[in-house]
Amino acid sequence: MIVELENAYLINVKGGSYNRFGDTKGNRTTRVKTTGLLVMHFEGLEVPPYAIGRHEDIECIILNDKDTNEFGEPIGKKKSKPIEYHDTPETNQWREELTAYNNQLAATYIDIVSLEEPTITRLKSNGDKQTIGINQNGKFIRRIFSRGDWMFNGRFYGGWWQQIGEDLRRDITLNNLPTVEVDYKGLHASILAAEAGQYDRDKDIYNLGEQILHQFDMDQQRKIVKLLVLTAINAKTQKSAFSAFRDDCDAGTPEKKLTNNELEQYLTKFIQLHPYLEDKLCADQGVRLMFLDSQITAMIINNFVKMKKPILSVHDSYIVQTTDVDQLKNEMKKASLAVVNTDLSVEQEIPSYSDIIRMQRLDRDRSIDTFKEVLSMKKTTQYKERLGEFISFRHKYYQDTYWLYHY
Repeated sequence: MIVELENAYLINVKGGSYNRFGDTKGNRTTRVKTTGLLVMHFEGLEVPPYAIGRHEDIECIILNDKDTNEFGEPIGKKKSKPIEYHDTPETNQWREELTAYNNQLAATYIDIVSLEEPTITRLKSNGDKQTIGINQNGKFIRRIFSRGDWMFNGRFYGGWWQQIGEDLRRDITLNNLPTVEVDYKGLHASILAAEAGQYDRDKDIYNLGEQILHQFDMDQQRKIVKLLVLTAINAKTQKSAFSAFRDDCDAGTPEKKLTNNELEQYLTKFIQLHPYLEDKLCADQGVRLMFLDSQITAMIINNFVKMKKPILSVHDSYIVQTTDVDQLKNEMKKASLAVVNTDLSVEQEIPSYSDIIRMQRLDRDRSIDTFKEVLSMKKTTQYKERLGEFISFRHKYYQDTYWLYHY
């Protein structure tokens, strides 16, 4: 293709070089630059971004040689390379299911109703700034497995909604309807407790019952313990757990200044209350637990796809239209029972449509106020324009889009 484009005077190619004797000073990467002729061909071309899709055969089941962070990015300085593998009945099934989900996402309008310009800037783990496009292109999902093992990780990565904070996720709409996010409470710690036969859905596992350090109140302490336990579940040693804890804390916060000795006090108290978890902490349990929660997520997503209902995942939480929250909770219960043989507890911060209707029977005035606060979306003009363009495009080229009968 490169040769044909160069022969047609559409690109200029400046060849690279490689010193095979080990001296890298003379190495040069091949550079390709567009010509004015190619630019001219694109001038005046009006194509909405979502009209340019991915190739239908792009791989969505990835086997990596390293671990990934919460965004699916490889952990460590060395580059991670996908491993070539031979398909099995299981990988074929995963691919078929995920392709169906990606097809549904492509047809679903996902946006943040409060945004004027559809971009957000976040800091990456290495300190670099990254601009995230809140658009209809950043919706392709992959399942990424780690360490060259199909039993490690397997979580769903890729959606832009996984790269933004909870405050912005509250303003996400699915097909122009408000949403609610529901999550499993302390998922990995709960799975470990369930495996030990010690799970208590009514108990707050992160509540130590007493204040350990005077500078943090009980609410602050609970957040510290939660983050510390999560990092300890993923870490291989106590020292690396404490280091990872501080890395995850925001710069300049008191939590980031906690010493190893202070963090050890929290962890020791936690183990005293939950001795059955002692051998699971700082024992590299994270990737195994990620595989279990990926199985839970797969079951939930697959059932929503079959029902033609939109759903987004953020690893241990799920975003659905406000009218589908009861259905989601039912699917979350069925999935956790199927995978870990336990009905794991779930929680949400924002009441759903059904919650507000139930509230109406007890306090009509309160339900009206809650309805206005939660379900009345303040749409920016730019949001309305983006939505209108997407609806027009789907009407023109994909008349069978599953939700357009509303419009």
